[in-house]
Amino acid sequence: MDIDATAMYQRLRHITSATCLTAIILTAPTTIAQSAPLSPQASLGRDLFTNTGLSASGRQSCASCHDPKNHYAPSNDLAVALGGPTLRQRGLRAVPSLTYKNEIPDFAIDLANPDGSASAPGGGHDWDGRMPSIEAQSVMPLLSPYEMANINATAFAARVHSQADLFVRFQHVFGKAAVASPDNLLKATGIALGAYQHEDISFHPYDSKYDQYVNGKINLTPAEKHGMALFNDAGKANCSSCHTAGVGPGLHNGTSVSQFSDFFFRNIGVPTMPQDAFFPYPDEGLCGPLRTDFLPAHNSSNAHYCGMFMTPSLRNTATRHRFFHNGSVRTLRDVVIFYATRDTDPSRWYGKNSHPQNAITVDREDMPFATQKLGAPPTLSDKEINDIISFLKTLTDGYGK
Repeated sequence: MDIDATAMYQRLRHITSATCLTAIILTAPTTIAQSAPLSPQASLGRDLFTNTGLSASGRQSCASCHDPKNHYAPSNDLAVALGGPTLRQRGLRAVPSLTYKNEIPDFAIDLANPDGSASAPGGGHDWDGRMPSIEAQSVMPLLSPYEMANINATAFAARVHSQADLFVRFQHVFGKAAVASPDNLLKATGIALGAYQHEDISFHPYDSKYDQYVNGKINLTPAEKHGMALFNDAGKANCSSCHTAGVGPGLHNGTSVSQFSDFFFRNIGVPTMPQDAFFPYPDEGLCGPLRTDFLPAHNSSNAHYCGMFMTPSLRNTATRHRFFHNGSVRTLRDVVIFYATRDTDPSRWYGKNSHPQNAITVDREDMPFATQKLGAPPTLSDKEINDIISFLKTLTDGYGK
C-alpha cells in the first residue's frame, strides 16, 4: 500500500504555534443507529485515541481533551485546554465536541444550501474550516506545540517505534508501507483515528431525548415544546436559521439531516472577555491567522470574512462548560442571554468598548439581532430563555441510560 501524505497534510503548515416545527420533525433521522464491530483500522484508532505515550509530555491523548464520558468534549471548565511538553501551554481555541463531525461538508467559499438560500463560506473542520477531513484534523494535535507537541512527523514516529506492540500493529493493519517513513505513519494514524470516529456509534448515536421524540417513543414537556417552537420561530429566537434541524449541506456535495448546524461561517460578535487575554493574537477566524488562504493581506476583499467562525452543532451542547470559539461564555443560559441582549446591553458583553471585534462584519440583519436597540428590553423573556434551554437539553445523547 503506497501512502502519499503530501496532499492530505499540506494544510498542517498553517499551524502557528424559517424552518417550521413540522419540517424539523419530518426531516429528522427516523431510526437510531446500532453499533457494529469496528474494522481493524478503527480498532487501532480507538486505542490510539487514548494513548498518552504519543505526546511529548507522555501524559496527554486525544481523550484528555475529548472526554468519551462527556460526548468527546472537555469535562473541565477551562476556556482552552492545556498542552505542550509540560502541559502548561495554553491552547488557542476552545476544544469542540467530536460528536457528529462525520456529516460536515467539504469546505467551500460558496457552499450551497439545500434550502435554496444564498451560498456562503462553509464546511471543513476546525473552527476556521482549514482542515479538509476528520483524518487530517485528527493528526493536527499531534504536531501542535499547544497540544501533543511532537515537533515533527519524525518525532511522532519515534514515539510509535518506542512502543513495540503498537509499531507491529500498524504494520499488520496498514502494511509495511505505512511504517516506511514518518509521513506515511502520520497519515496511517489519521486514517485510523478517522475510521474510529466514523465507525464507532458513540460519535453519532442519535439517541437523545429529541431523537426519541422524533421517533415517536416519548413526548416532550410543555416547556421543551415551547422552547422548540421558539427555536424555530423566524420572528423570535430564530435559532434554526443557523442551527438547522432539517435538511442542510452534507459531506461530498450531499445533504445532512438534523445536525443542528448548517456548517456556515458567521460573525455573531462573540465577546472577548478578560479571561481570554492570554490569546497571543487577534483571532479573525476565517481570515487568519491560523488559516492563511483568506488573509486580507492577500486580497483586501477578504476582510469581509474577518471574525467569521463555523456554526457548531448544538447536539450535546448542554453538557459543555465553555461556549463559543474562545470559551468566553461559561453557561448555556448566558449563551441564550447573549443572543437576546447583545445589542440592547452591549457593555455587558464588551465592557467599555461596547462593541465586538470586527464590528463591521457582525450580523445585525437576522433575528434575534435585527430588532435590538440600545437600552431596549431583551428580545426574549426569562421564561422564553428557560424554555429554549429546556429544549436544548433534549439534544443531549444517552437519554434514559
